[in-house]
Amino acid sequence: MNKKAHHSRHSNNKEAIVINDEEDEPKIQKKIKNDDDCILNVDVIPWMSKKTLLIRHPVLRLHNEIIEFFDYISPSDQEHQRRITAYLRVEKYLQDIAPEAKIESFGSFKTRMYLPNADIDMVMIETSCTQKQLFKKVAAKMMKQTNKFENVNLIANAKVPIIKFIEVQSQYHFDLSFNQLDGLKQIEELEKAFEIYPELKYLLMTLKCVLRQRDLNETYSGGVGSFLLFQMILAFLREYRKDFFQHNKQDQIKNVTLGEYMIKFLEFYGIRFDVSRKKIDMGRGGSIENKSTQDERFSLISPQDPDHDVGHSSYKIKEIFKIFQNRHNFLTNYNFKPQESVLRYLINPTDQKFSFLKPAQF
Repeated sequence: MNKKAHHSRHSNNKEAIVINDEEDEPKIQKKIKNDDDCILNVDVIPWMSKKTLLIRHPVLRLHNEIIEFFDYISPSDQEHQRRITAYLRVEKYLQDIAPEAKIESFGSFKTRMYLPNADIDMVMIETSCTQKQLFKKVAAKMMKQTNKFENVNLIANAKVPIIKFIEVQSQYHFDLSFNQLDGLKQIEELEKAFEIYPELKYLLMTLKCVLRQRDLNETYSGGVGSFLLFQMILAFLREYRKDFFQHNKQDQIKNVTLGEYMIKFLEFYGIRFDVSRKKIDMGRGGSIENKSTQDERFSLISPQDPDHDVGHSSYKIKEIFKIFQNRHNFLTNYNFKPQESVLRYLINPTDQKFSFLKPAQF
């Protein structure tokens, strides 16, 4: 692993800094999207530029690939506007059903950190009704509106009742919850964390895709949802930085590449973290603590509510951590060929589950 690599930085999310490998000496330069930055083998690796392809060091190549994947997979202004238009249609319909209710969006749609086929998260707030009352009221109406909504899935037995549906006109997927304020409280925390940890959003979007491709991205089915994944990455980054501060080497944090962060994340949860003995308390800054009683459930305490264990629903966590371990061992032992994508071994664009390919934008 090359230690001369430099950390990527963004300025208002407009400019990415990538590594240019010339004469075997990695340098930093601003990434300028022009005709020379063509994509090679676009049908196989749609996010990878020629510049990145030519980098000799796999970890540095991975650094650039993560940046380019982020740029590639993030929604364009036009894509985001289409989602806003669909959201406003659904919001108007829900407002007509419950005029006194407050309708809000939250999650990745609100922060614009979503994959192309991600759900749009909404919450209906009406304090004069219980969650179940609101749920039943809206569900009864929506089930009859087959011209507006399809694949309406009523998840009534979850801790937080949810209606999952597709808006017919846009074909976007929605998740509607009721009287649940956690998602709204999370927005400010997300935005603050993205500012403090510029590497966080790159890791989040990449790992979202890693889990999505393996059908392990939904908390209600035992996977790791977006907010839990965000908290896991945040806890890892705080823990990883401790060593730098303890040895008065915090000025070296900026030299850590995204490739190194990714490999260390996979190691942290795939190898080092002991699910049965340890828990993560985000209310205490993401501290790693001993469980009072050993069990096989993943425990990550919500930063908003000390009684809410965000991780408990993820009953497939051992399967997920096993994948992290496998990918870490592969990335650290495989002899990568020159001009070979490294990221494709985390995100396989030729797999049928990679169902959200977009036209090349470079």
